[in-house]
Amino acid sequence: MTPYPPSPQAPPPPPARGNTGVWWAIGGAVLAVVLVAALAAVLLARGSGGSSTVAGPSAAASGKASTCGLPGAGSTTPIAQRVVSGPVSFPVSAAPGWTEQRYQLFAPGAQAAGLRTTVPGHKWDAHVEVGLTTFAPKVPVTEAARRIIPCIVASSRYDSYRPRLDGLSEPEAITVDGVPAARVVGRILVSREGLAIPGDVVTVVVIDSAPQAYFESDTPIGDTALAAVAQQVFEQLKVARDV
Repeated sequence: MTPYPPSPQAPPPPPARGNTGVWWAIGGAVLAVVLVAALAAVLLARGSGGSSTVAGPSAAASGKASTCGLPGAGSTTPIAQRVVSGPVSFPVSAAPGWTEQRYQLFAPGAQAAGLRTTVPGHKWDAHVEVGLTTFAPKVPVTEAARRIIPCIVASSRYDSYRPRLDGLSEPEAITVDGVPAARVVGRILVSREGLAIPGDVVTVVVIDSAPQAYFESDTPIGDTALAAVAQQVFEQLKVARDV
């Protein structure tokens, strides 16, 4: 909220005869207080303006999810044979035994739909999902892919796990079902008493579809079996051209 300068104070009553110097001093002091308060309000307003809606790595690592904006609504499309969000989809059969999820955990994204599975022997899940980006204004896929993982670090998905982003690859130009896209990979390290998993390998692919969409996967560091499932899902992504 932008502060406003305080309302002007009522002028002091007319000075009594014989005390003119005293009343001039009081009036000058009141005027000085008003000017100082007004200057402080202006400086505060300048300091609070122009904040970014997308978190950089340092903001995300500190858990300030609000700097990434708020997550949009999850998908309302039922998951049957395919997981669908906007123009992007993949078959449920690509991740056998995984269960559905349709809630958006991080920004800037909306209409998330995906699958999840519990990591055997741990209170931890792996995820694959598709969704729509919500950058305003829209940014190129390379920039979108670069920004999303730091916001995942800051999201509710890693609440209370003291997440830390350990490296972020440069955007890699690829294609998804013939459509240009950009891929970024990062490692999110976590720490919590009783948790033996060091963190996740997170992959984000932003697709130059209409509307702009993303694929995201996170699997535990070192779990090659779950990483292979996530890769299998990615390889079976389809992009509709008429959405």
